[in-house]
This record gives sequence, structure tokens and C-alpha cells, in this order.
Amino acid sequence: MDARIRLLLRIIDERHGMLQMSSEQIGNLLGIGEARVLRLFSAHVGKPLRRHLLEVRMQRAAELLKEGALPIKIIAAYCGYSAVSNFYRDFKAVYSTSPMQMRLMFIDVPLPVNSSPVASASGSLRTPRDNQ
Repeated sequence: MDARIRLLLRIIDERHGMLQMSSEQIGNLLGIGEARVLRLFSAHVGKPLRRHLLEVRMQRAAELLKEGALPIKIIAAYCGYSAVSNFYRDFKAVYSTSPMQMRLMFIDVPLPVNSSPVASASGSLRTPRDNQ
């Protein structure tokens, strides 16, 4: 792989896909023209630069969703979005599911078979083990 593309991939990974520069500026940084950057990137990585940046940002979003602590609006901002609707659209384009649905998949942990909650006479939830 071309050393310039390896460098660009490293920068993208370190910044979680959030490059605040145009392809022309990236070309200037790497010492080649904008069109050459885009052609080289596609040839070596197998997808356009813009698509790769989107996928890296959405991968970071998925990691943050898995942790479950941050609101989706904050995750969107961390991934460079000022409009949550645009974040939802791009996330769904990459993962074919919404950020909320993905978060629910990560936190949806089934209870063990013998530990399903049962309502007691007082209305509180108890597991069968509590009755023993």
C-alpha cells in the first residue's frame, strides 16, 4: 500500500473518522493533488474516502452505543453531527438499523431460564430463587 494512504488511514483512525479538512487540503498535506488522493484511496482501500470516513465515524458511534451511558444526541455530537436526524440517517445507511435499536440490542440481555421475575402478592418482582 502507498505510504501516503497508510498515513491517511492512520490519521483517520486516530481521529475516529472526523477530519476537518477537504480532500484538496488532504492532498496538500500528502503532497499530491485532490483527484490523485481520491483515486489512490479508492484503489488501495477499495471504497471512496467519503464512505470510509462515514464507516469509521459510525463504528465509533456503535462503540459508544454499546457502552450505553451517553445519550444518542451526545454520541451524534461526538461523531461530528450537529443534527441528530442526519446522524440517524447515516447510521441507518451503514448498519441498516437505527442507533436506538442498536443500543437496545446491546442491552437486551435475556434472564437465565430459572430466574424469570414473578410478581409476589405485594406486587414486587421476585425470582423463583427468592421463594426458596
